[in-house]
Amino acid sequence: MSSDLLPLIPLGILFVLGAIAGQGVNAWVRRMSLKPSIQPLSRCQTCGERFPRWKLIPLLRWIPLQNRCRKCLISLPRSEFLLELATGGLFILFYFMVVQERCLEIPAVVPPGFMFEWRLLYHYLLLILLVAATSIDFREYLIPDQITMPGMLIGVVGATIAGQLQIVHVWVDWNQAIPGLSGPYIPEWIKVHSHWHGLAWSLAGLIAGGGLTWVLRLVSSVLLGQEALGFGDVTLMAMIGSFVGWQPILLILLLAPLCGLLIGFVSRMVTGKTYLPYGPYLCAATLIVLMGWKWIWLAEWPSTVAGAPPEFSIRHLFGDALGLAILAGIALGALILMLLLLRGYRAIPVKRR
Repeated sequence: MSSDLLPLIPLGILFVLGAIAGQGVNAWVRRMSLKPSIQPLSRCQTCGERFPRWKLIPLLRWIPLQNRCRKCLISLPRSEFLLELATGGLFILFYFMVVQERCLEIPAVVPPGFMFEWRLLYHYLLLILLVAATSIDFREYLIPDQITMPGMLIGVVGATIAGQLQIVHVWVDWNQAIPGLSGPYIPEWIKVHSHWHGLAWSLAGLIAGGGLTWVLRLVSSVLLGQEALGFGDVTLMAMIGSFVGWQPILLILLLAPLCGLLIGFVSRMVTGKTYLPYGPYLCAATLIVLMGWKWIWLAEWPSTVAGAPPEFSIRHLFGDALGLAILAGIALGALILMLLLLRGYRAIPVKRR
């Protein structure tokens, strides 16, 4: 199937596929729960009574008919319905951004032929893993290895076998580009050995995601006197890195504190909760970077001198050691600021409603 035919796929089919994926995540999350008695989706979570068979059909099972257990009269969990609905919507949104807006296509990184479809499927697998991690972290305040370890394996093996799934090469230097004459510098071995390159960029992302988050975990422990990032957050970022590479990881770490602060303060005012799992905000930042990648990578701040090259652009930082150090420092500073605000945030007196 050509990428030109992809827009012909009905959005309704994507929504249903997303809802089915969401139901699968619900079943998977239940199995990973730490609660002493876990029931499958076919049974009431409270008493174990079996639901009618039609109540296992995604979306249709939420029709307001027999939505209470016949034995204990407990309603179906509304959070599971919202997860199915949100996953269906996410499938449509991601499809629109990738296929219609070409959000992942940047100069010098365009997947050849059918690799467009394989990369789309590859990132849909990442979306499902992110939804699962977000769901269980909100429910159980943990991200199990059953999600992140297979995710890392899928990320690395898929990148290696396909060889053309990257959204940016493991190394590309735009500082050597000559406008109108030549593009960025890309090492020759990347063009010749695509499968080895797939292994290289995926492992580089895995190491950068896990390693940097581990460092941030240590810093947060010193600043707050307790762990603000769990080991699950470390493995989550390693998994994300194996799908996107090391450059997006820096931007995800930069955006995640902002996502955490915005949603955290709203949650505190509404529910009075003082503890916020950080994994969902890493997932939210990942979605923002993925669906805005083209515009983030190509963003430029024009020079004040007429005819001069841009004063600043994100892509130029990734080919310069000093620029990388500055970007990493900004990401670390953003996290430190968030943690200091979090300390004050927990001290805000709020009456529960």
